[in-house]
Amino acid sequence: MVQKCGYLPLAICLLGGVLREKKSIVEWESVNEHIKAAIYGVEEQIDGVLNLSYESLPYYLKPCFLLMGIFNEDETIDAWDLYNMWIAQGMISYENIGDKEDTLTNMAELYLSELASRSMVQVEFLYDYYVNLEYKGGKLSTLLRESSSHMKIQHLAIDFRSEVEHEPTVACGEDAWEHIRCLRLEQCELDDLPSSMRNLVYMDTLDLTGSANVEVPNVFKEMLRLKHLLLPIHTNENIRNYRLRLDEGVNELETLLFFDSRCHELKRMDRMKNLRHFVARVHDNESLSAIMNGIMNWNKIQECQVIIEGSCDLTSERMLEKALTCPNLYSLHIGSVSVKAIAKCEGDLLRSKLKCLYLLGCAIEDDPMGIHGKLPCLIQLRLYRKSFVGEEMRCPANSFLRLKMLVLSGLPKLREWRVDSGAMPLLSDLTIGECSCLEMVPEGLTVISTLQTLVIEGMPELRERVSPAGQDFHKVSHVPTIRFKY
Repeated sequence: MVQKCGYLPLAICLLGGVLREKKSIVEWESVNEHIKAAIYGVEEQIDGVLNLSYESLPYYLKPCFLLMGIFNEDETIDAWDLYNMWIAQGMISYENIGDKEDTLTNMAELYLSELASRSMVQVEFLYDYYVNLEYKGGKLSTLLRESSSHMKIQHLAIDFRSEVEHEPTVACGEDAWEHIRCLRLEQCELDDLPSSMRNLVYMDTLDLTGSANVEVPNVFKEMLRLKHLLLPIHTNENIRNYRLRLDEGVNELETLLFFDSRCHELKRMDRMKNLRHFVARVHDNESLSAIMNGIMNWNKIQECQVIIEGSCDLTSERMLEKALTCPNLYSLHIGSVSVKAIAKCEGDLLRSKLKCLYLLGCAIEDDPMGIHGKLPCLIQLRLYRKSFVGEEMRCPANSFLRLKMLVLSGLPKLREWRVDSGAMPLLSDLTIGECSCLEMVPEGLTVISTLQTLVIEGMPELRERVSPAGQDFHKVSHVPTIRFKY
């Protein structure tokens, strides 16, 4: 069979995807016969094997695979967008779910995994935008009337970066609109969305990614099928008296991104049992405490990021300890000076699931690396702009056992940094920038064989030391990529 594929790697991969499901010699012989007919019936061997691979798909995967034909060849497709398209087109429904604890997104992930296992698609960890409808010129309402006059819209995406003339409000009352399941308004320039959105009772996804200061009406109690809600961001000067209540109609949410405690209310967090993706910016202790308590009960959560702003007081109610040890919190950004006592933080850090920790302007005086190094799952640590204002920093032996990326930037008083043997054994990316007092790179970098990239930003004296003729070059000579940013 490999010979019949012309020894072409892609054809062999596709063939393997077919054979993976065949358990007997008889089934293999049948594939052998079919592949001969498929290949020698056309000029291109790969086309023949691809057709055979498609015909071997189970019935429920065939429409999912065919829908991907709307994309360009070799185009990167965001998996989350693909899931929503499958769901919006009714290709995945609750009738397909065996385990009632699963969600439609769970099923979509399984479908994509099965397509990948059959070599029908390649899965990579990349991110890109997909815009379903591109429109330039003319008024937005004209576009909507013309498009709805001859079709029932189910998936509508409008990128306001194009030359679209938009009115202050857009009505959502026409019959064709009622069937919309996915509405994306990226870079939206409207001041507010209309209250007639409550008519979109079938809507599964509302995506305002990249939009700013757009007021969303309180209509979610009528939109009981809503699964994915991506809110606009709000800048400091545009909060006004706007409040969006997320207390009704959000029990089935699987995605809630860009929650902002200044203008969004979330009082029924205990009912959101299916939440898988959550990003929040928190400005007050009451909201922070409620969110931390809610996160602990979200058993299906996969992505959970909390950004704690400077107006929060992390010294009260052991709030910092709760944040560091919260079992379902994976990414934490802190921009509060009240975190300066982090070195004295107590508690069971082994419970922590934190993978990413970003500190900005925290003015920590005591060396925090002893605490950070105990976080068992930490992969990324970034210390920015005066997050540490001490002079000495030490990474103890056997600390940061999973850390892969470390950024030290804008630490003006840091003079000495030591890395003990056995610390950061998996570190691959290191960035040091604008630490003007740092005298040298640590000797401990010599034994970190996994280090792939070293970036020095500014700091001409340190650049000189790690150059091939410099005093510290022997410490980093094993690093494949060393870059200087001026």
